[in-house]
Amino acid sequence: MKLLMRDEAKGKEHTIFVTIFAALMVMLVIMVMLMASAIGVSGVTLRLDENAVDILDKQVENRARYIEAQLQQAQDLTELSSFINDKARKMLDEGMLSLDTLDSTGGESLPLLEAAAPRLLKALRAKQVSGVFLILNTHDFTDRTSGDRLPCVYLRDLDPEAASSADNSDVMFERAPAELVQAFGITTDKAWTPAQQYLDGEEDAFYVRPFQAAYESGELTGAAADYGRWTTLPYTLLGDDREAIAYAQPLILDDGTVYGVLGIEMLESYMDTKLPWDELQNDHHGSYLLASTTSDLRGEELQIHVTANTGEQTTALQKEGWELTLHRAKGYWHYPSGGANQVVSIRQISLYNRNAPFSGERWLLIGVVGRNDLFRFSQSVTNLVSFAILLTLGFGLGCAFFVSIGLAQPVAQLSKELADAQERHQAVPEFSRTGIRELDRLADAIVTLSTDNYKAAVAERSRIEHERDYDALTGLYSRQAFFRVCGELFEKPRMMRCAALMMTDLDNLKTINDTYGHDWGDIYLRKTAHSLQQGVPSGTVVARLSGDEFLLLFYGYEMKEAVRKDIRKLEEGFARSSATLPDGKKLCIRMSGGVAWYPDDAADLDTLKRYADFAMYEVKHSTKGEVREFNMEHYRDGIYAMKQRSDFEILVRERQVDYYFQPIFSARDGHVAAYEALMRPRLPALSSPQRVMELASEMGRLYDIEKLTLFRACECYEALEAAGKVEPDALVFVNSIASVSLNDEDWAHFREAHKAILSKLVVEITEEEEMDEQALERKRNATGAPAVFALDDYGSGYSNGSSLLTIAPRYVKVDIAIIRGIDADPDKQQFLKALIEYARPRGVQVLAEGVETMDDLRRVLEMGVDLLQGYGLARPAAEPLAIHEKAVRVIEEAARQRDA
Repeated sequence: MKLLMRDEAKGKEHTIFVTIFAALMVMLVIMVMLMASAIGVSGVTLRLDENAVDILDKQVENRARYIEAQLQQAQDLTELSSFINDKARKMLDEGMLSLDTLDSTGGESLPLLEAAAPRLLKALRAKQVSGVFLILNTHDFTDRTSGDRLPCVYLRDLDPEAASSADNSDVMFERAPAELVQAFGITTDKAWTPAQQYLDGEEDAFYVRPFQAAYESGELTGAAADYGRWTTLPYTLLGDDREAIAYAQPLILDDGTVYGVLGIEMLESYMDTKLPWDELQNDHHGSYLLASTTSDLRGEELQIHVTANTGEQTTALQKEGWELTLHRAKGYWHYPSGGANQVVSIRQISLYNRNAPFSGERWLLIGVVGRNDLFRFSQSVTNLVSFAILLTLGFGLGCAFFVSIGLAQPVAQLSKELADAQERHQAVPEFSRTGIRELDRLADAIVTLSTDNYKAAVAERSRIEHERDYDALTGLYSRQAFFRVCGELFEKPRMMRCAALMMTDLDNLKTINDTYGHDWGDIYLRKTAHSLQQGVPSGTVVARLSGDEFLLLFYGYEMKEAVRKDIRKLEEGFARSSATLPDGKKLCIRMSGGVAWYPDDAADLDTLKRYADFAMYEVKHSTKGEVREFNMEHYRDGIYAMKQRSDFEILVRERQVDYYFQPIFSARDGHVAAYEALMRPRLPALSSPQRVMELASEMGRLYDIEKLTLFRACECYEALEAAGKVEPDALVFVNSIASVSLNDEDWAHFREAHKAILSKLVVEITEEEEMDEQALERKRNATGAPAVFALDDYGSGYSNGSSLLTIAPRYVKVDIAIIRGIDADPDKQQFLKALIEYARPRGVQVLAEGVETMDDLRRVLEMGVDLLQGYGLARPAAEPLAIHEKAVRVIEEAARQRDA
């Protein structure tokens, strides 16, 4: 009975600890949950955040109204504009001025400038702006040349809000004729010149775009202020370093004549005083941005350009090139900057009428505050509540612990041993026996579980780390591991010293995959990885980037030549390495690579990778199978290619192309039988017609070039025809693209615009792409389309026997490669003879293109060609040239021999 009671007492002793500890923990958890739920349901932090955003919005709204009022008051130039217009009209009527000479700097404009100067000074004082200007011009700026000087009065006050000086000593002339400076006795600034100089590249200058908008509008509608514009980019006057923004509007007489621009200036330093950024937050954090955008404000993303700014964001904006992309989320705008999120409040500033030419440029005042700064109070409240919860939890745990340890010492012993094991980072703890069944079983279970978990964790961690850091196929570093390791090295310049980043690409992996399958491609990759590991010095960081691309970082060298030596060894090792293919053939490992140098080319990993990638790209698109170092000039040429694409858009949009005409002569008597229209682009960066065609193909714009060529060539020819510069009965050959045809609407437009020339038109098929029979049929059968074809460049490229049958041309132009040197090449003579024998019975005329020597001319005449074209006869010109006298004598001699 006693033994039974002892066992029962022992059982009660074990359950007391569990009961007390469990009860205390349940109470503690319930209390913490109630506290957390109360905070969550109340939404205190959310409302605090909303209040912070509302306060920011209100502050920005108030400042936006002020700025809007200031800018609208500054741009109200109606009274001043009317005064100048009245003076100009009166002087024109009295013969004091002439519109033909108004914008010359010979003194003809001085009366108007003298009359306007006092009013300009008065406006400068009244509007409290830093500058006011009047620039006279009556000509299209697109016809201006760099260095043209325009009559101008430009006054500047560096402190507009200071009390005005009675003797105008606080005002300076930036631009004004010397006579005007002497008459007014106002000081000139350090960058003063007597006139405003127009320079190339100023198409977006502060005074050019408002003038051009009015000048090019044709029938002017609305007031001159409707054509006014605020500059979205700050500018500086020539010779001055003070940045400013300006509002300018054209000066328009009552008959619609645009004769200049009138405007005001705001120095950036002056604008800073209008944007006191420290008002946004009590702790003086934040920024004001005066910006513009053409994006829809109702979207979820907004592209803006910053014109003026104050506050903390200046450095970050400079790094971004003053361009920002804002995103809308959680009811407010934001953007990332300097590793932190910036909260943005936007208010639109109305500066233009709805349908004005520049109404699409929306002006914004933007208040910017760092998210952490804006929501600091709510975060403090959250932290305080969290601390209170944690304090309550800690205090409760402490109480539960001390109560439990006093009531259940064996549990304390077990807990202490477990804590000691944790402090020693002992993965599998060791426990002494307590003699208590439940505790001993618990200790055994902990040991067993810890042992199993430790083994599993070690194995899993090893597997994860290996998969993370190493490519499964090649065993090389993975992309992430490479950038992590290299990032650590780049933070230690002394360890890097002279280094090189090499990017390589396998040249024949695709062939292996397509021919033998991807399993053999994987074998080829593993062989490549092995060669890389064996061929580089110890310590070189080698990784498989993706697919067939690899990255290598050679570092720790004293000189470049040592790196080049190791790279050459690697190349030599590749030349000796090979992979055996399923058919028994051995395939050498062939790679193309690019090298960029640290620190000479760049000091950061991303830029070095981009440069090495570019150098590799050059190899891949040229010789292949070699390693080439990065060349900055070649890299900049890639930027030039972007300029060419931009110019291509201008060429198509503005039809910036002329056509020269090269005569085509009859082989019988030398008279002009036709003219070929040859493209001559006007843009310096895009002067080659071949480059125009390449860009059109790359950009999917062949249709635009086809249409431009057909319409513009005919326009130029009709102008020559009207001037009597071409033979009236001659045909005109116009190049066409074999794979493109105009649609019905454009053919109808062409027929209506050029019906007088339609009967003379010969469509010369230019095969920049493979022939499209459907397009050819449209050219042949479309209403208004000419039905006469000429096949160009026969004997080279796509122009072959198949093209001859498909096109069924009236004329076949033999390629210059066949004609050049034909007098001494029997094979070329046989080719031409076969073509003539094929063409003559079918009524097809053969044209020898590219005749440059008299020997070639005699030979093709002897063989019986029908038509002649080439530099040896007459070069292309805007106005067609006459045939060379030597060629005339050769043709006459051939005619005499033929008649004899």
